[in-house]
Amino acid sequence: MSPLALLALSFALQQPTSERQLAWRDELLAADAAAADTARLIGLPSTLNRVGIPELVVLYPGAPILTGRDVVTRVLAAQPALPRSVSWVPLYAEVSDDGRMGVSYGVTGTESMRFGKYMTAWRRGSDGWKMVAHAQLGIAAPNAYRPPAGFVPPALPGIPGHAAEYARADAEFASHAMRAGAPDAFGKWIAVDGVMFPVTGEIIRGRAEARRLLSEGPPAQWVWRPLIAGASGNIGWTVGEAVITPANGPPFYTKYMSLWRRERDGSIRFIADGGNARPAS
Repeated sequence: MSPLALLALSFALQQPTSERQLAWRDELLAADAAAADTARLIGLPSTLNRVGIPELVVLYPGAPILTGRDVVTRVLAAQPALPRSVSWVPLYAEVSDDGRMGVSYGVTGTESMRFGKYMTAWRRGSDGWKMVAHAQLGIAAPNAYRPPAGFVPPALPGIPGHAAEYARADAEFASHAMRAGAPDAFGKWIAVDGVMFPVTGEIIRGRAEARRLLSEGPPAQWVWRPLIAGASGNIGWTVGEAVITPANGPPFYTKYMSLWRRERDGSIRFIADGGNARPAS
């Protein structure tokens, strides 16, 4: 069994609440596994072109937020640091209560033995599960990003009304971090079973670990805002830009993706959160 598969065994998948959700989740896991197999065989750019919707959103290390399947394919195909073979193993999957949206996250590996994490938001339609948004974290050094000749980042699509409550939760989360600091904010807004993927490569699980991680080292100011979002039922996702400024240090310009769940008490908390570097402007 591969190291990625062994690591996957240490994480329990979300338990579905009905037989119908069990079937939806099994279909989602099969689609995720098939995409991973395809990426291993033909590479990430061609795979995303096959399994992504036309409006696909992708976070790739060092790049701006990429929107549009054709843009994603063009930009990723131009990356000299992106290994030809990439694959991943899911650690978690969850499907919305209406069965129309799913999220997954897990660990990524490349032929050069570089390991990272991934997060994906999915949409279920008549043609099965398709990727809506995908973040690859750690599979390439940010300073290795090379924009294609003449590339201009596309305009972002904005936030549709059906996803407004998740974007609003993200904005309130950001406001909390500005008022009370990142440790307090992440400790409140992470779900009980939520995870964070910091740039150090760890997987941080739960509220106590989130507070611990962000309380270590010198304090930093976190400023971010959601720019793109999607949702269906009790599951949503947001993508945005952030600036993290350590005390007495230069700012880090990042982009992020958060996967969200509306809990039974009506609160909205993130299931997974991670990001990578972007250009300063």
